[in-house]
Amino acid sequence: MGTPLRWRERSPDIVVGLLTAGLGLAEVAVRTTWGGESGSVLFVLLVALTTAIARPLPAVALALVWLTGVAQFATGLPLLLTQLLLAYVAFAGARWGSRWVLALSGLSIPLGVLVGGVLLVYGQYSPGILVVQGLRDVLDRVGVSLLAGLPIALLTLAAAWLGGLALRFAGNAAVSRRARVEAEQESARAHRETAQAYEIARLRDEQTRMAHDVHDVVGHSLAVILAQAESGQFLPDADPTALKATLRTIAGTARSSLQDVQGVLSATPVPPGRLQALIDGAGSTGFTVRSHSSGPARPLPPELAAVAYRVLQEMLTNALKHGDRDVPVDVVQRWPAGPHEELELSVTNGIPVDGSPSGPGGGRGLDGMRRRLEAVGGWAQVAVDGARFSITASVPVRS
Repeated sequence: MGTPLRWRERSPDIVVGLLTAGLGLAEVAVRTTWGGESGSVLFVLLVALTTAIARPLPAVALALVWLTGVAQFATGLPLLLTQLLLAYVAFAGARWGSRWVLALSGLSIPLGVLVGGVLLVYGQYSPGILVVQGLRDVLDRVGVSLLAGLPIALLTLAAAWLGGLALRFAGNAAVSRRARVEAEQESARAHRETAQAYEIARLRDEQTRMAHDVHDVVGHSLAVILAQAESGQFLPDADPTALKATLRTIAGTARSSLQDVQGVLSATPVPPGRLQALIDGAGSTGFTVRSHSSGPARPLPPELAAVAYRVLQEMLTNALKHGDRDVPVDVVQRWPAGPHEELELSVTNGIPVDGSPSGPGGGRGLDGMRRRLEAVGGWAQVAVDGARFSITASVPVRS
């Protein structure tokens, strides 16, 4: 399969070489019939070889042109009209040659015509007299004066070289356009892939956020329900009213939990005022919850309101699950006075004497709370002071 392809690639060069050889041999035959200097068949074949290799090897073809000229002058071979086909070498040097070949082929045109003019003037004193005579014979037969041959040769060679240069520029421009189109396509493909990657990452982050929110909601509600159910066993048997109140509280907590889960799944913003509702709900579990607030409370942007709500929810869940029921739970809200400060939330509870399996703040809840706060520029810290365990969180406040 490779050989036919190479032959197809070389076929234009073979055609040019055969055409040059055919015209040259025909001219030699005609000149022989006229009785003039016939020229050399070997010289014609050398010219044909030069044109055949002009496209794949423009530098070698240009060198052969000058070697052929020197040999022709030294041996006294006559000029042939077929040599005008060497203009193809000038075209090939401008079209396919390197920068050096492009420059040398362009300089060779005026230089070659200048050398021809010198031979025309001083040819009778040099070995090139036969060359000049042969040119004169050819031009006389076609009705062109000897001096008119120089501008004709110059125009022919220059036109061929300029044509090759124009095609060179056009080819380079086409390559640049293709490269630009390919670069634009590659950039567009990379942009699409980046957008897809960002979308996948966004969806995964959204799924992770929803999972954490559901975990916080369910964990908090179960902790509240458990605390309320445990407090029910200490109610007097003869006090059905208190028992019914406890059951209503349990039902209300479960209903609120379901609403929170639905809000998480539907991405419903956290309504204002829910921080205090969380604290009030924790106070109905049998724990003594003492709430303190300083500074003017203000509405938060939806994303910050959700963070503050979930963080306080996790802190209260931690206190209800792992805290000492006999020790009051202190909840502190410190609202800032300025527009670009921080809301500080703190929950402090007692550590049971017998401890707990994971300890206050154990498990994944605290890590999730820290990640949630860090995502908005906040922070959380845990402190243990004797029998008291506290978690403090800071949520940025901005308009």
